[in-house]
Amino acid sequence: MKKGHIVLIVVISVCTALTITAIAPIVLFFGGSLWDVWYGYDGSKAEIEIDSYRLCESVNGDDIIIVKYWLKNDGKEPTALYYEGDFSVYQNGIGLNEYVDELPAECDYDTEDQYRNIKGGAAYYAEIAYKLEFPDCDVEVEVIDYDFFNKTKVKTFTIQ
Repeated sequence: MKKGHIVLIVVISVCTALTITAIAPIVLFFGGSLWDVWYGYDGSKAEIEIDSYRLCESVNGDDIIIVKYWLKNDGKEPTALYYEGDFSVYQNGIGLNEYVDELPAECDYDTEDQYRNIKGGAAYYAEIAYKLEFPDCDVEVEVIDYDFFNKTKVKTFTIQ
C-alpha cells in the first residue's frame, strides 16, 4: 500500500473517532446510547396528549380524579403509555398520589390501562387515577414526553 493511502486511512479514522467523541455526550445527555450515535437515533416515536378528566368516588369516600391521556405510537415496536412519559398531577403545587386500589364499577376504570401495549401505527386513550387532596382546587397535569428532547406538556383542569 502506498504511503498516501495509509495517511488517508489514518485521517479518516481519526476524523470518525473525533466525530463520535463529539456527538456521544450530546446523545447520552438526551437519553440515547452510543449505539444510537453509530447507527442513528431512532428515538421515541410516540405522541402523548393530556385529554380530559372525570371525577369519581372510591369505596372509602375519597375523591378521585381520573385523567385521560391520548397515546399515538408512530414507531415500529409496541409501547405503553407508562413507558412513554413521566406523569405528575398537582393541586396547589402539591403532587397527588396515583390511586392504585380498585374503584367502584360505576367509575369504569381499569387500573392496568396505562400498561396496555399499543402496536405501531395505533392510537389509544389511557387513564390514570389520582386521589384528590383538595376537592375544589384546580388540578395541574404535567407530562414529560420521552421523545428525543423530553417535551413537557401542561394542562390545568378547573374542578367543578
